[in-house]
Amino acid sequence: MNEQVTGVANQGVGRVQDAVGGLTGNADLQAKGKIREAVGSVQQAFGEAKSSVKNALEDSLDGVRSQVHDQLDAVETYVLSKPLPAVAIAGAIGIVVGFLLRGRSKTIYLRDAR
Repeated sequence: MNEQVTGVANQGVGRVQDAVGGLTGNADLQAKGKIREAVGSVQQAFGEAKSSVKNALEDSLDGVRSQVHDQLDAVETYVLSKPLPAVAIAGAIGIVVGFLLRGRSKTIYLRDAR
């Protein structure tokens, strides 16, 4: 939002500079005014784009949070309704993760010195 406000302010100042430069015949001031107005337009567009992206990301994050909460509620309901199978599933997952984290065994074979 800050870029939008700065952009609008720069556009306004640029228009005033352009008008004053045109009235006084000062081409340098008029050119600076046009440049400042263009910079203001770019700043405002950047601020709008930034705001749009931020809103889209927040909406997506809210959707993901909602899905995660729904899945956690489903897991909680399953565990409360069927505790023994839930413990068996958790144990199986623990064993698989343990095997995966253990890594390969490093067996060293020694030769007989003959």
